[in-house]
Amino acid sequence: PMKEELRIVNYSREYEKAHYEFATKMFGERRKRRNAEYIYWKFRGNPNSELTSFKLALLNDEVIGQIGLLPCEVNVEGEIFGAQWACDLMVDHKFRGKGVARLFYEAAHAQKHLTLGSDASPAAETSMVRAGYRKLESSKKQFIPIYLGAPLRMKGIRISALNRVRNPFLNLIYNSGDKSNFVKLNPLDLDLTGIFHKGREGEIFVEIDEDFKRWRYKSFKDYYPGISLYRLEGTNTYFSGYHNGHIYFITDFTLEETAHFNLIISYILKKIPGHVELIKFKNNLNAGVLKNRLTTIKNRTDTSIIFFTENKSLEKRISDKYFYYTAQAADENL
Repeated sequence: PMKEELRIVNYSREYEKAHYEFATKMFGERRKRRNAEYIYWKFRGNPNSELTSFKLALLNDEVIGQIGLLPCEVNVEGEIFGAQWACDLMVDHKFRGKGVARLFYEAAHAQKHLTLGSDASPAAETSMVRAGYRKLESSKKQFIPIYLGAPLRMKGIRISALNRVRNPFLNLIYNSGDKSNFVKLNPLDLDLTGIFHKGREGEIFVEIDEDFKRWRYKSFKDYYPGISLYRLEGTNTYFSGYHNGHIYFITDFTLEETAHFNLIISYILKKIPGHVELIKFKNNLNAGVLKNRLTTIKNRTDTSIIFFTENKSLEKRISDKYFYYTAQAADENL
């Protein structure tokens, strides 16, 4: 029977070739999905060791599934817990419904006290909720279209003429930042947790420690551009972000005044290349002060965060909390 032959192993040099064949079969020619050096970087591992944060399902010597378990530190009421983001779950079509995902979850839960998921596919979320995961309230997903064709394409509507028509509402804020000055900072020199989470009581968030900053803020070859950090001079308004393809991602921001959000957008519009069509961000402002801005559109669905822990005390502490989630908290856009 398959259960006797099936085993879960950590990714390592020994399995690179077998995984490459699996990833090619499941994902096609997408370079990142198959490339060993990228996998070791993304899952924050050492190429000379087993990668406990990326696991494979082996049937005999054939890879039939994978799951990523991206390590992080989560701040719960000032106490730090080792955690992991479950991501990149994929099982060969021929072996779905045979308990492979359940074995992955069991291996994951034995590894860390707290396992998280963000915006999982409907099928993956159904599977994880069935395995005991619970949902948390989290950020609002919002975007600003730079060209009018962008939001229509998100709905599958393609009107090529609109792809070159700039959003007229952006004229309202484009020049609003002419007298403001954003200074680019070195994130490695600053306490980013203190900057972005100061005074935010009753929320859970990913701790931005030194290792996290070196991983998420620095570039990695031609795979990932890294994140830049800016401060509005003379204020406590900060934002971080980067552009990838046709999208600029605001990965986090904190505002001394609500009006400073327009200054951030004005600055981005003047700095990004002309081929960028959208600005995307997660809004964690509980008052929702950005939701009615003419330039900003809210996605129909909010960020979906799910979690699992066998620690009943920790589960109780987390279950009624708000999860402060941003585009840098997990593996989003990697």
